[in-house]
Amino acid sequence: MTDPSLGRKKRKITIPASLEGVEIAEKALVRLGFDSKSNFAKSQLLARTTVTKFFQCEPIQLDSFKKICKELKLNWREIAGILEKEQSEQLEINDCNSLDTNKGVEPVQTLRRQVTVIDEQSQIILVAIVLEGDINSVPNHKVLESILREYSGKTIKIIDVKKGSIKLFVEGSQEDIERLISLIDSGELTTISGFPVKDIQVLSESSNDDEITESDDKWRLVQEIISHPVKGRKLSYANLSGADLSGAYLSGAYLSGAYLSGADLSGADLSGADLSGADLSGADLSDANLSGADLSGANLSDANLSGAYLSGANLNGADLSGAYLSDAYLNGADLSGANLSGANLNGADLSGANLSGANLSGVNLIRANLSGASLSFTILSGVNLGFTILSGVNLSGADLSGVNLIRANLSGADLSGANLSGANLSGANLRDANLRDANLRDAIVVNALFGESLGLTEHLRHDLKRRGAIFGDRPPRPPRPPVFAPR
Repeated sequence: MTDPSLGRKKRKITIPASLEGVEIAEKALVRLGFDSKSNFAKSQLLARTTVTKFFQCEPIQLDSFKKICKELKLNWREIAGILEKEQSEQLEINDCNSLDTNKGVEPVQTLRRQVTVIDEQSQIILVAIVLEGDINSVPNHKVLESILREYSGKTIKIIDVKKGSIKLFVEGSQEDIERLISLIDSGELTTISGFPVKDIQVLSESSNDDEITESDDKWRLVQEIISHPVKGRKLSYANLSGADLSGAYLSGAYLSGAYLSGADLSGADLSGADLSGADLSGADLSDANLSGADLSGANLSDANLSGAYLSGANLNGADLSGAYLSDAYLNGADLSGANLSGANLNGADLSGANLSGANLSGVNLIRANLSGASLSFTILSGVNLGFTILSGVNLSGADLSGVNLIRANLSGADLSGANLSGANLSGANLRDANLRDANLRDAIVVNALFGESLGLTEHLRHDLKRRGAIFGDRPPRPPRPPVFAPR
């Protein structure tokens, strides 16, 4: 079969199980003797999070979805809630009378992912198209079908319409589906009956036999990686999503552009690996060794990197939004231009790291070590820097307005031109810091130690003292009163 996408780059699509499908799968799990979902995941080389998401009706990679269903001896289409072809005629009759009168359905949210698969019962291609709009406004689905036929061919048939969104499951011959995809890709077909068509994302680009072979190849590769550790393994653009690769040896591996979303790589050795442009979104990389790895431009959003070793790693331009990096080792790492918004870096070691131009808005950096790091022109709005080590850090021109810097160590830091208005600096150490042209308006400076800070005018010094700042040595704490034991 030729490529139905006409040269479009393959993208990985996710699909959720239906509530009824999960109930069937739960019974199958018991029937086949699996005592827990985690044991099932381990036995099938699947990441625990992948199996967990499946049983929570959350979208997962389609090949992982099919593997779970296959190992549980279930029909994946039934578990996904996609009606079989033979049921479609009844659907056509029902939908003619019901779609225009469907009440009480919530407005549709725009979906970013569509599913395109090869029908497993025949060589007819099955496509799901998502329209933007309200399902209550959808006309009789036969009207939509006739519009699609007019554009792409007489074999086009709508076999299912999902509630909660305008999701049309459409089947047709290879030629007609190719024409439909081409029309949408070229921008000639942008709406169907007034509803905007969202971007079609193709998953399967081969015959059913080739699709099965591709899926089998994936899991054979996972088994090979685990069973036969090799340094410098070539895995560029490999699909390892949702796989259990915990503890795997992948030192020096070539994984550029690889698809590792949702994979379990906890404790894996990825030192010196090339992961540039890889998709590691939602992956578990806790305690993994990524020292010296190239992660430039990688997608690490919502990934778990707690306790991971990333010293000297290249994370330039990487997406780490929402990532969990508690107690991670990032000393000397290049995070310039990275997106760390909403990430948790509690207790992380970022000493000597390059964070210039990075987005740290809403980041938790409590007790993190940022000594010697470069944070020039970094976005720090809403960041929590309480008790953080920032000695010698370059924060020139940084926006620290309203930031929590309680008891932070800023000794010797370059804060020239920084905006500290409204920041909480109570108890902070600013000795020998460069505060030339810094904005300290409305900053809380009670018990903040300024010592010999540079760039402060006499007027500003006087004002800071009046607001509770300390110049010189911090006064010793008064001795505690004696405690007498009761007789």
